[in-house]
Amino acid sequence: MSERAKESVIRAPGIPHLLMVVLCCFSGFALLLPVSPAWAVSGGADEFGAGLVTAVLMAATVLAQLCVKTALRVLGWTRTLAIGALLLGLPATLQALSDHLLPILLTTALRGAGFGIVTVCGSTAAAALAPRGRQGAAIGLYGFAVALPQVALTPAAPWLVGTFALPAIIACGALPVLALPWTRALGRVVEARIGGPAPQDSHPRHPAPMATVLRRILLPLTVLLLVTAAGGAVLTFAPQFTATPTQAATALLALTATAAVSRWGCGVLADRIALRPISGVLASAACAGLALIALALGSGSAPVLVLPAGVVVLGAAYGGLQSLTLVQAFTYAGAENRHTTSVAWNIGYDAGTGLGSLMLGLAAQTATFSTGFTTMSAVMAAAALTVLLTGRGQATGGSANSRRRRQSRKRRSLTDR
Repeated sequence: MSERAKESVIRAPGIPHLLMVVLCCFSGFALLLPVSPAWAVSGGADEFGAGLVTAVLMAATVLAQLCVKTALRVLGWTRTLAIGALLLGLPATLQALSDHLLPILLTTALRGAGFGIVTVCGSTAAAALAPRGRQGAAIGLYGFAVALPQVALTPAAPWLVGTFALPAIIACGALPVLALPWTRALGRVVEARIGGPAPQDSHPRHPAPMATVLRRILLPLTVLLLVTAAGGAVLTFAPQFTATPTQAATALLALTATAAVSRWGCGVLADRIALRPISGVLASAACAGLALIALALGSGSAPVLVLPAGVVVLGAAYGGLQSLTLVQAFTYAGAENRHTTSVAWNIGYDAGTGLGSLMLGLAAQTATFSTGFTTMSAVMAAAALTVLLTGRGQATGGSANSRRRRQSRKRRSLTDR
């Protein structure tokens, strides 16, 4: 991609404000994702209790996401974004006061509500603010901004936990409050874009029923749920299934860094190529990565590089499929269903993260971490096979964009006649 093409997305109206809001909000989220479960463990919780912290976070996130449309209609974009940032950040200061499981779960639920608001607004804004023909690149850039705090902060969490007092680290989860200066400008730009006049060559359509939208995007949502379950399991339990804080930090860095690069790169590719084949390849890679992780944890004689290799392969699939499934979902659903699609995609993402953490915690308590990752690998293998064998009639990525451009030119030609 040329430098000029990069600048056209980065400098598009509202995109810089979106990136700043995302960086601040996801910094607080990424920092506490592995630290809050560790805080619960320090207070006496077992593995299931630690997994329950992430599960509650994601459950509250999903419930809030279902209410975002109403909040936007009543409060507008600016107020809704500000409330989301405050809910995500301020409860962290309260969580730092007690390591008992119940207070942690309550403050985590409040943070989840804020996270739900931010995620729906963020992905919707990325699609709405994208320059014409560059939706994939805009979504990839948004995904990179989402992943960057995880690269910087999530791997550092085990080291921070071993170096500083846990309450001090928890209190730093208030970082999302720093997003407030940019929420006003972002809200104004998005409201102007969404509420502005439709292009002359488009035909306005009414949003489809939610059931219709879900039917259209079922396959990408299923793939997303499975791959985020795998990623969420690693993000939550890396400090527990590795031997030292250094190994945990290495595993988290490998996952998040690879995911960040893959998420950006696959977003750019989404504007140029058909997505089904590469989605199938990445789903297969996720299966292989999970199998390697299971092998490393289940065999004391496995080479030392097996675990990092498995995490890197999983990270590439984890990041890439996030961008690809979001582009596919927006493409299949249509622009008139953008909000419903954003809610559904984010629910799939967060439900997957929560379920993965909960299920792996349960597997670790009843069997082993290796058993949990082996099961995830088998389920992902079935998903990869489904992606490769179905959806041949669906236009994806660059082919869908090209088809829309041809139809637009044809309508203009008929109008000129």
